[in-house]
Amino acid sequence: MATVLTGADLTLTIDGSAFDAQTVSVAFNYTPDQQVLETLAGPTYVTLTKPYSLDVTMYADWGKTGSLCEALASAALSAPDTSLAFTAVFVGANATTTVAGNVFPAVPQFGGEGAAASQVSFTLVGDRNTVPTITAV
Repeated sequence: MATVLTGADLTLTIDGSAFDAQTVSVAFNYTPDQQVLETLAGPTYVTLTKPYSLDVTMYADWGKTGSLCEALASAALSAPDTSLAFTAVFVGANATTTVAGNVFPAVPQFGGEGAAASQVSFTLVGDRNTVPTITAV
């Protein structure tokens, strides 16, 4: 029987402050760049890079004290090459899985519809110099 995981929590650390976003969804994507090299002894597999990213959808918190949207935008505009620590927790019926690593900041989108709660979606690219950790509990 498969274990179904649901997103439960995302924490990003920016300038020493932990931001616990009001996320609607979080997806961790890991897509290693593995190539096959043909040698005289046969094929050899080599992983060149290990790219990963976080796809985040959250409720927009622009203008709120402690705004994650504003902290991300500030970090992306002032220090775009400085990665941010993250921890994402996914909860299943039989296990909890934590993914941690570093991602680069991005400016979340602006916008919204009338009286509806505004959501923003963005992708944070992983720092390839920091190998993510995946821990199941």
